[in-house]
Amino acid sequence: MGLLNDRVAVLAGVGVDLGTALARVFAAEGADLVLAARSEDIIRTLAGEIEGMGRKCIWQCTDITDAAACRSLVARAEEELGGIDILVNNAVWPHGEGPLADANLEDWRTAMEVNFLGAMTMTQAAIPALRRRTAARIIMVSTIASREHYAMAGPYASSKAALNAVTKTLARELGPDGIRVNAVIPGWIWGPTAQGVLKQWGEAEGVSLDDMRIRYEQQTALHYLPDAEEVAKVAVFLASELSNPVTGHLLDANAGQWM
Repeated sequence: MGLLNDRVAVLAGVGVDLGTALARVFAAEGADLVLAARSEDIIRTLAGEIEGMGRKCIWQCTDITDAAACRSLVARAEEELGGIDILVNNAVWPHGEGPLADANLEDWRTAMEVNFLGAMTMTQAAIPALRRRTAARIIMVSTIASREHYAMAGPYASSKAALNAVTKTLARELGPDGIRVNAVIPGWIWGPTAQGVLKQWGEAEGVSLDDMRIRYEQQTALHYLPDAEEVAKVAVFLASELSNPVTGHLLDANAGQWM
């Protein structure tokens, strides 16, 4: 459809599942890409795939908690691709499960450092470049855990809830510049990561992966678990002119698990 023709998108935190799907779907809609992750294993190969789709793509190993690294990424994007129109903050550290009473608070600090402050560091570095464009976009990838507040998931849920709050703050701060700031809130994303987790949980209960999938599908209004491509297409909507009137919104993309 070409919803993102001639746009440049920085995807920060590109891994398996959603990060890879974001790259493929954004490229299919005409965007040129800047891929950032800690490890080059995925982004080097993915960049070649994106170039094979006829799009420009650069990649750089980037620790989003490092302000200098984020500024370097932005500078390279401006130099090689001419600017930045879209920033997607997708980096995630989902660990540290367990009750607060027994927690290692370093897990909480790490979750906040990556999931919240890392996104802020990347965003701060990108704002000057985004301001130089017309109708730029910032998209935060959050989680349903920030809404449902599961027990034992404090570090992950709290850090992503902070991301939800700052999405609205930034929408007000950057609105006068024409920059839209929104968040996508997926639930379970059916793919290798979810399958691995549910398989492990199922084995502990003596339950098959298929039965675990059905169990979690029943928690959604639509009785299915979206895959990464479907969630990525929601991000495309927020990145495109179709969402021009939308800012400061937390858009649930979880098949009605939360509404």
